Amino acid sequence: YYATATAGGGGGGSATIWGLAQCRGDVPASDCARCVAAAARQAAASCRGQADARVWYDYCFLRYDDADFLGLPDTGYALILINTMNATDPAAFDRAERRLMARVAADAADAASAGLARETARFGSDGTTIYGLGWCTRDITAADCGLCVAQAVAELPNYCRFRRGCRVLYSSCMARYET
Repeated sequence: YYATATAGGGGGGSATIWGLAQCRGDVPASDCARCVAAAARQAAASCRGQADARVWYDYCFLRYDDADFLGLPDTGYALILINTMNATDPAAFDRAERRLMARVAADAADAASAGLARETARFGSDGTTIYGLGWCTRDITAADCGLCVAQAVAELPNYCRFRRGCRVLYSSCMARYET
């Protein structure tokens, strides 16, 4: 589920505002509606009077801005979320995570993925599963999606070495892995 809209700009000095709301491609419509409504409430409460806002939740993304961002990949601002727990075999875990997330970035560039790439990998003697996710806003092309997710994936080792999970959130895409 994906929608864009504009408001304002009708004269009298009112600015135009561009907006985008989108749910992850595997989220049911009812959960999507609840997520977007919660994101809109959060933006209204936390960003009152601001010219732009971005709200990333697990199931949805909401953004508005007084500059037309639609169709333009945006990696200018990053939010990094880190699982504070370390992996039990850190070096081997990081190798498995890097291979997994390279597949996620490659999948994200495929137009057939529609901006949602999910992969899993088994790790270690106990068979722990690592889940990988790449997700883009649908206003950018598949090629730009792949580049955006690849850039997010490239940031993971800078912040998340040996961690059981990590997210890099940009305004046009995100990359995440977690056990």
